[in-house]
Amino acid sequence: MSKVNCKNCGSVFDGTLSYCPYCGTMNKRGAYAEFRMKVSSLIDSMFGLKDNVEQSVSRIILSSFLRALVFIAVIIGLAFVFSRTAQVNYYNDPEYDRKAYEEIVWMEENIDRLNEAYERGDYKTVEKLYYEQPDAVRNWSCYYSYTLKYAYQKIEATDRFDVYVFQNMLHFIFMPEYFTGYNGMSRVDRDEYAGMRDALLAELEAKGYSLSEVEEIYDRCSDSYGYVDSGMLKEYIKEG
Repeated sequence: MSKVNCKNCGSVFDGTLSYCPYCGTMNKRGAYAEFRMKVSSLIDSMFGLKDNVEQSVSRIILSSFLRALVFIAVIIGLAFVFSRTAQVNYYNDPEYDRKAYEEIVWMEENIDRLNEAYERGDYKTVEKLYYEQPDAVRNWSCYYSYTLKYAYQKIEATDRFDVYVFQNMLHFIFMPEYFTGYNGMSRVDRDEYAGMRDALLAELEAKGYSLSEVEEIYDRCSDSYGYVDSGMLKEYIKEG
């Protein structure tokens, strides 16, 4: 900024000064320039403070996040070690080893009997073998098909039509997992099941039930899990 003349005393001085150095009169141009410099400096300080705060907050967040990751990693590590330890202890249990060995020996001795009985539809024999060694039979490849076919056989062999039989028929038609368990139906031949299901529907039709009526009865008498309440079926039993 160039030199200026004081309006009060006429002295010449540096225009950047806010006041005349001789008489103290305000120099508006210099005062304004000084004010702008102070505002600019204040703004710079504020932004610098903001950056420092953001950096501090970022460091705090990052530090907390890292601590959380370390904590989670420790928990997962401990859980893994515990599970491995438990598994090792479980499989090293002499009682478990003895039972597993007995199952293997039993299955080797009886697998042919199981398969032969299953092929000829002699499910009562399979049932007897099941009670001898249930864990071994449950691991048998035909176990879930056997449970479903045996349920169908018992329904077909009944010469009466009552609430209990009707309940089993509805379970078989709409909820076969009732007999096999929820994981069992994935191992059942779907075509074989469809044939048995259609046969039961045909029997119900012969007794005077249409498919839509059977579906309506099932919806009315089953709970949210699909299990049929036998007590509610009494009013839907038809004679003949």
